Amino acid sequence: MSDAVRAYHALSKHHPERFAPGPGQLDWATQPAPFRRYAGARLLELWQRPLEETPPYDLVFAGPLGQPAPLNRESLSQLLYDSLAISAWKEAGASKWALRVNPSSGNLHPTEAYLLLPPGLEESGLLAHYAPDAHALEIRAELPGPLAAQLAAALPPGGFLLGLASVPWREAWKYGERAYRYCQHDLGHALAALAVAASALGWQVRVLGGVAQERLDGVLGLDRPGFVEGEYADALLWVGPAQAREFSLDPTLLDGLAALELHGSPNRLSRQQRHWPELERVHGLCRAPRQPLAEWPLIEAAARVDNPGLPLRPLLHRRRSAQSMDGRSGIQAELLLAWLRRLMPEHSPVPFASLGTPQVDLLLFVHRVQGLEPGLYWLARGAVAETELAEGLRQDFLWQRASDELPLYRLLQGDARGLAGFLSCGQDIAADGCVALAMLARFDAALEQGAWHYPRLYWECGQIGQVLYLEAEAAGLSGTGIGCYFDDSVHELLEMADSRWQSLYHFTIGRALWDERLTTLPAYPELRRPPRP
Repeated sequence: MSDAVRAYHALSKHHPERFAPGPGQLDWATQPAPFRRYAGARLLELWQRPLEETPPYDLVFAGPLGQPAPLNRESLSQLLYDSLAISAWKEAGASKWALRVNPSSGNLHPTEAYLLLPPGLEESGLLAHYAPDAHALEIRAELPGPLAAQLAAALPPGGFLLGLASVPWREAWKYGERAYRYCQHDLGHALAALAVAASALGWQVRVLGGVAQERLDGVLGLDRPGFVEGEYADALLWVGPAQAREFSLDPTLLDGLAALELHGSPNRLSRQQRHWPELERVHGLCRAPRQPLAEWPLIEAAARVDNPGLPLRPLLHRRRSAQSMDGRSGIQAELLLAWLRRLMPEHSPVPFASLGTPQVDLLLFVHRVQGLEPGLYWLARGAVAETELAEGLRQDFLWQRASDELPLYRLLQGDARGLAGFLSCGQDIAADGCVALAMLARFDAALEQGAWHYPRLYWECGQIGQVLYLEAEAAGLSGTGIGCYFDDSVHELLEMADSRWQSLYHFTIGRALWDERLTTLPAYPELRRPPRP
């Protein structure tokens, strides 16, 4: 199985002389609909709190903030509004499209969210799908009394279960065989967006391992007839007051949930779809089995206030992906070091504690950072012991410590702008920012633990990307994730003789150039407020 995953990874690499197998050109007639909806399902509208009602930005990364909010319609509405909702509409001529709080490759959004709610929000427990276009829950099932009571008894008080699933066709329409990577990147972005939004409510987000992914398909209702485009469960999350240990879900509860009578029919997203055999194959290979219950150490870091007075929620909702950068603006070294501090798991339990031990380090291309020489740098986030960093890499790397506080090492000095642009498929944006980076994952070590660890490397990269987006916005700058890069050219730069490290995601931050021909419209036509008591 590990060899088959390696084969997919090799097949889906881009090279200077050829790209990974893809459609070649976009077939606009088969572009997937931007939203999954369930026709005939009862709609439960959610509320939106004004963005001025917000906690400080810096504090949410240190751990759940304050006392846990009670689980009710208002808190649930806030969580989804701050993590998975629409943030704005863009309009150009006759074209109109939505932007969302959580980023996505090509704004295609393969990630869908499902909620398993114990009694309280309504009399019965609920299985619901979140519809971001309406900011509402589509009620797929109302749990009968005994099953609702069993769910309530299984969950710690004050929380609920949230399932994340992917529709691979959304990404494959544009990216072909490489789409599996992008689905997993997006899953990581969604995980981080949920963790940050939950922390503002005093809640914890943790990935549950006690339900196999194939079984989770049934629990979320994704194995039923009617799905023209396949949709598959990726992760089941606990969202609620912090817990020290994962709890078990009884097989009879899972059986009962999988046997529910469901309401609503899934919409067809495209009139036709093309199948990518290796994409479908790797998806089957990497589904996680049931795992032993995990310890969840209650990690809380000392909150570092780098952005005093900056409110969280406006920043979450104005996050954008830059399409181009000015190529001139620079930053101070202190700001870059603050960003890198935020990426260290020990400094930011939110969102990084949700996945456990870090597996990703960063290779930085420093372009315009006053107080730091241009060149190539390495940030050791804990994927390997610092004494082992140099093993198997270029002999001429300097490994000079560049910070007293952080494990940041200077590898090479010099202008790296052309190199960063070339490695990112020749995209100028990687050279025109203040800094660019490649996320290097412990590939061999992950596969030794099982093929299902492969997508989780991308989840961690997506989490890193989401934090970088927020840090850029907090500084009045912009970021963008770069999914197109020449994989093996990055590895050749490092002179790796093996596959212990693999580059899985690129990113850049700088001052964006915005297209002023586009009109920005509000996310929702009106602000829906909870009724006054």
